[in-house]
Amino acid sequence: MSSFNCPLTITKPYPRGIVSLLFLVCALLLSSSSAGQSQNRERIFFDSEMDQKNIPSFEIFSVYPNGTGLRQHTFDAVPRRANSSPRFSPDGKHVIFGTYKYGGYKIAIANSDFTKQRKFTKGPHYTYVGSWSPNGKKVAYNKVDTERAPYFQGDFEIFVMNLDQSHDVNISNTKGSDFGPQWLPDGKKILFGSDRSGNSDIYIMDEDGENVKNITNTPEIDEFGFSLSPDGSKIAFHLIHREAKKKYIDLYTMNTDGTQRKNLTKNQVTQQNLFVPYYDGAPPIFYGSSWSIDGKKIAFSSKRNSSNFQIFTIRSNGQELKQLTHNNVNNVFPFWVIEK
Repeated sequence: MSSFNCPLTITKPYPRGIVSLLFLVCALLLSSSSAGQSQNRERIFFDSEMDQKNIPSFEIFSVYPNGTGLRQHTFDAVPRRANSSPRFSPDGKHVIFGTYKYGGYKIAIANSDFTKQRKFTKGPHYTYVGSWSPNGKKVAYNKVDTERAPYFQGDFEIFVMNLDQSHDVNISNTKGSDFGPQWLPDGKKILFGSDRSGNSDIYIMDEDGENVKNITNTPEIDEFGFSLSPDGSKIAFHLIHREAKKKYIDLYTMNTDGTQRKNLTKNQVTQQNLFVPYYDGAPPIFYGSSWSIDGKKIAFSSKRNSSNFQIFTIRSNGQELKQLTHNNVNNVFPFWVIEK
């Protein structure tokens, strides 16, 4: 039988009903303490320009889910470039992230506290962070697949590589842009985005690239900035209507099979979060989302209240919208984790 370490000490012969009540109070105290400890270990990582360098660049920061406890984790981003998009291994021991410091964008790997950083992806091609497999033995990522320089131009493909850098395989291998690979919890399928059909849709495929299925299939809408709920049952994502005169970006959720769409932000109605391209012809590249550990909230980046991107959280039912960052710089790509 497991021991029960109650913080209350019972020294008098109370009636049985009172003793039961005291133990109930004790259990609630322990439950509340455990929940508080869990909340204290949760952090939302994001990219930000808030270091106020003379030449702007993005570094990696984090805060508690209530917006307090700001912490900076990287300090050496190349000017006008970024250290970006940290993803922690399932065992919490390592982190991969994007960086420009190895010549062009590459993926770095480090201890979870960002010490002992080293280049992870191979070759001169530009590569971008995707996700760890649930068993921590593989990484899915994006690579600009081209045979010659410039290595930032070419098909945007999804590769899967073993952690020891062996068996580096292109699993998308399609003309156009395939991006944002995220493993489902069972480790057998990968969620990703693609413009292979002429617009940005969300797809799912087997981990070897077989059995590809378009789960949004909306020619008049672009979906992007998506993330899986911890149990793999739902997807949070952003969308814009391609033909709208003014393109307001909203955060939605849906089931993993594409059913039961729900608009959480309703920016199209209130005319907030207008899409302004980062450069002429650019897609909406700074919109990210990430689910809380318990799957009840979503962190996301938005321009709904300012001319710069800020980090927000919202419940998956569309309630309790909260702004976490309040500054005059861009804060993007939130990622919710629990520190191990």
